[in-house]
Amino acid sequence: MTLDTSAAILQRRAIRKYKPEQVPDDLLKEILAEARWAPSATNTQSTEVYVIQEGPLAKLKAELRQYAESEVEPKPDFPPAPGLPPALAARQQALFQARMSFIAEEEAKLGIKPADPPVSPMVAGAALFGAPTVLVLAFDRGVSDHYGCYDGGLFTMALCLAAESRGLGTCVTTSNVRYPDMLRKLLPGSENQKMLALIAIGYPDHEAPINRFPRTRIAVDEFVTFVR
Repeated sequence: MTLDTSAAILQRRAIRKYKPEQVPDDLLKEILAEARWAPSATNTQSTEVYVIQEGPLAKLKAELRQYAESEVEPKPDFPPAPGLPPALAARQQALFQARMSFIAEEEAKLGIKPADPPVSPMVAGAALFGAPTVLVLAFDRGVSDHYGCYDGGLFTMALCLAAESRGLGTCVTTSNVRYPDMLRKLLPGSENQKMLALIAIGYPDHEAPINRFPRTRIAVDEFVTFVR
């Protein structure tokens, strides 16, 4: 049974721990077939998707961990801005603090002790949340960054909602494509592709504290201006 659009939008959240059960190929194809109806600039449908599982996924995780432990300098195809505007940075820090506090409290209740020494976020992130499948989104270098990123963002939202409506979870990251040359070696036919994002997809572990911390959103009046 699938959710309606409003329910999928409101229930969707980033899932950072998955059950090991693999998503059937037919279900993945169904979700991707629905997501392809996302808008794109003049119907160019510029977003390419690479579905990574099993051996290639294990190789990707191992190489991400090796790079993170060796502190290899990232060289993403889309370098981040130097810093966020103060209001946005404050929201980001509020999220990090709320999530960290909630997880610490919940794990203490379960008798889970924090790692000693702590594991760096990049090393921990190399496990890709235990997802059995990840999708890498890319687009051809001949497409402008403006259009390629916009198309990819629209496709990503459509895919995440299609997955949510079918009981699957997703987590969209750009940190996991920070070594695009590594991905181009792993993904066939990707030599001329820019790596945009990685999406973990699978069945959520709803009991995991990382998937249960309270979420917030700013009020509509904080980001909407009516011009009449």
